[in-house]
Amino acid sequence: MSLVEEVSSVPDNETIEGTADQVEGVADQVVASLYRQHLFAARHLSELACQLEDANPGTTDPEIIRRHRAYVIGNVLSATAFLEASINELYLEVQGHLVNGSEGGRRVLSVPAHFWSSVARPPILHKYQLALVVADAEPFDESRSPFREADALVALRDALVHGRIEWRDQHGRRQNLERRLRAKFKHNTLSSAEGAEFPDQLLGAGCAGWAVKVVEQFSDEFCRRMAIPARGVGPLESSP
Repeated sequence: MSLVEEVSSVPDNETIEGTADQVEGVADQVVASLYRQHLFAARHLSELACQLEDANPGTTDPEIIRRHRAYVIGNVLSATAFLEASINELYLEVQGHLVNGSEGGRRVLSVPAHFWSSVARPPILHKYQLALVVADAEPFDESRSPFREADALVALRDALVHGRIEWRDQHGRRQNLERRLRAKFKHNTLSSAEGAEFPDQLLGAGCAGWAVKVVEQFSDEFCRRMAIPARGVGPLESSP
């Protein structure tokens, strides 16, 4: 039986047992919430990348190009970190409710705590799907947006951090990634037409703005389906 099937079969009146140490550990982790800060960082880095592109059209200054690349890469990593931290912290919050005996409006709060610890293993977006399943909410259609967009962003993050030789090849994963992303946003205006599509042309302010939009839409739709408050941040000038 799969993890999703096991969780779905849990009776609504399932009881939870937890030690004082477990309760204290959950509380400590939830208090140290950082998921909104990841989104704030992604939005801030997107603004910086956009400002740099607008102020330096056609530049060949290596320092400006390095700073710009750093902003965009940081944006993609932070946007994806928001998705992962948000769902991980939601599971911790749920586990805290369970061990403390608090009541919640969703059946998700009746799932045994030991199932939540198993969720650390699956990919990021699978965690969201699992939460929707156990909450008796409608899972995302993985062939459509916003899931498809979020999946493309995770693939881009993987390309930036895994360092596999396929990403430097003209075939396979790199080519597939380029196909998935090329029509989604405006290409980097600091890159020449001769530059490689990935990373030179794709990693620009357009990509950074797209990354923020993707995670905000995905998170908002998830929260709507779960009937819980949105987990994003307000305007960029506001405190996270």
